[in-house]
Amino acid sequence: MKVTAKPKSGPSAASSAKSWNPYRLTPPPNVDRQQFTPRLSEEDRADLAEGVALFNAGKYWESHEAWEKIWRRHPEPWRYFVQGLIQAAAAHHQLRRGIRHGVLKHLHNALVKLDAAPPDFAGLALAPFRDDLHSLLDRIEASEKMTVSSLQLRFIS
Repeated sequence: MKVTAKPKSGPSAASSAKSWNPYRLTPPPNVDRQQFTPRLSEEDRADLAEGVALFNAGKYWESHEAWEKIWRRHPEPWRYFVQGLIQAAAAHHQLRRGIRHGVLKHLHNALVKLDAAPPDFAGLALAPFRDDLHSLLDRIEASEKMTVSSLQLRFIS
């Protein structure tokens, strides 16, 4: 299932009138991919790796906290991508707590952001991770039963 952004309504709609261009995470065809790769400081790399290790260990709240440090330091599009990782962690935290609505909301929002990124953005193997998130979303939408996920996020070797 391909996830698309839902239009906002209500009082917050005016503040989010700026539409997100998913191509901001993907280089145009005539741009060298190496030049488009986010510039990560050593601190960014350490926080990204810490978040990945915590996520893979099932410490979803803690991974969210590690990634939030990066999110606070950077503008879009990097910030938008990191928010997708944070929302994937939040979905898993809600899954563990058994809060179906929270799982669905966070998975949907995470996939809107992560699907916009190239499969190797920031040195992460995003394609299999996104596929697993989509499968999890499909399973939960198709059934009321929720089981704890064991998704893993990896760096490209």
